[in-house]
Amino acid sequence: MISLIHNLKLEFEKTKRRGMWLLLLALWLFQHAYLSYGNARNTDILSQGWLLLLYNMPVLNAIILPIFYAVLSSRLIDCEHKENTWKLIETLQSKTSIFLSKALTGLCYIVLFSGMQLVSMFVIGTHYDFGGRPDPLAYALYTVQTILISFILYLIQLILSFTFSNQAVSLCVGLAGGMAGLFIMFLPRSILYEIIPWGLFGANMFVAMDWDPVTRDMDFYYGAPLDGAFFWVFLWIICLLIIGWFLFQKRPVEGFSFYVKTAKRNTSKRICKLHVPMEYIKLKGSPIWIAFIILPLISAFIGTLNYLGNIAILDDLWYSLWSQHTIFLCYFFMPALLGVYCSYLWRLEHTGTNWNQLLVHISPWKLVRNKLLCAAFMLGLSLLWITVLFLLSGKIAGVTSAVPSEMPEWIVCGFLGGLCICCVQLFFSLVIRSFAIPIAMALMGSIASLALTTKGLWYILPYSVFSVGMRANNPFFELDYGVFGIACICICGIFYVLSVLYLKYADVKTQE
Repeated sequence: MISLIHNLKLEFEKTKRRGMWLLLLALWLFQHAYLSYGNARNTDILSQGWLLLLYNMPVLNAIILPIFYAVLSSRLIDCEHKENTWKLIETLQSKTSIFLSKALTGLCYIVLFSGMQLVSMFVIGTHYDFGGRPDPLAYALYTVQTILISFILYLIQLILSFTFSNQAVSLCVGLAGGMAGLFIMFLPRSILYEIIPWGLFGANMFVAMDWDPVTRDMDFYYGAPLDGAFFWVFLWIICLLIIGWFLFQKRPVEGFSFYVKTAKRNTSKRICKLHVPMEYIKLKGSPIWIAFIILPLISAFIGTLNYLGNIAILDDLWYSLWSQHTIFLCYFFMPALLGVYCSYLWRLEHTGTNWNQLLVHISPWKLVRNKLLCAAFMLGLSLLWITVLFLLSGKIAGVTSAVPSEMPEWIVCGFLGGLCICCVQLFFSLVIRSFAIPIAMALMGSIASLALTTKGLWYILPYSVFSVGMRANNPFFELDYGVFGIACICICGIFYVLSVLYLKYADVKTQE
């Protein structure tokens, strides 16, 4: 027991000056601001405010927390992957104690954040003078559920971060899992909620809502979690603890190897002959293609289901379908996807002493330009994939009218808005050496853009510039091309120059 406490203390020592507490605080402040803004807009249902919080928080957790725990596990494991520290640490601790200390460290962060959430909910309820008093048993149950489900998601990410030294794999799975959790909530409640761990937030929700699509009145009431939901929570925890312990025990000193031997090919001459830029070569075989395929697919599925479920009031055919596709795509999926692209493009430079070698051969202006061109290429591919999915969804949904003639304009404006996100995320990923933190910032920025867009201040944030360009949730919106163009030029220009200046004058670090 004393040894375990000592090892747990060592894990917290490793997180010093790694921004863990700042990340925790930033996520808490973001959730608090989002909930405060939502309650300020829904003053007509303040009498049900305590139930509203218990309904909204699991939905918000399902979107954001998988990304947060992917970042957390990556930060706790990544220091051992660097310079192959596993060889050293396994001579000082048993493999069991390593696994338990990593798991308990994450659990401590989870308990702390859940407590901060609870405080935030009571502060919001008191500030907006919710009717009645909060039910202590309901809020205690919510907190316990949040801790247990969060621990499941953290264990999944911990195992992935441990198994794959490339943390992009863990981050892509966490991002896809968070979006899958959101997608599952749009399906009828079934065992699918329980067998997919990211759906457990929905399976354990005990506050339901009735909504009148005509009057738009909402009524919240206590329901019941899905049958067997708690059983699945404990089953997931037990299975993941066993799997994690087994993998830590069986890990070779040299680490797991996923290299598959293939026949040698003389590709160097072919690469030189085709003059393939080095930035595109880095994308070959990378795990970001997981996110590239899955995230737009999930977004299209949710948008189509939402369209079919409200087809009685969504009667503008392709326009209505576009509104349902883009609201999820622009505010949840695409900014995070672009964050993955940009983080991966700087990942190799942040490894070892690669900066020292790279900056000898290429100027900062050209380096940032190449990164931006590669990100723009990935953005264009993503928009093409999104267009294909939209057209297929329309055919599946039975839309027989002509495709809107304005659609090419939406895509072009979306591409220009997406370039703004790329410039900002490339700067964040350059300055912040962590692969995961810029992705979390992109997700929070995209959700924050909802508030700015409703207030008419969309030109401030690049994420809202992208959503407005794509006409998210409003294909009939008349775009002010002058303001849009100035916003794109200013955002891209400012962050492009900032990236170049950082490379020129900052002491670029290559080790954490």
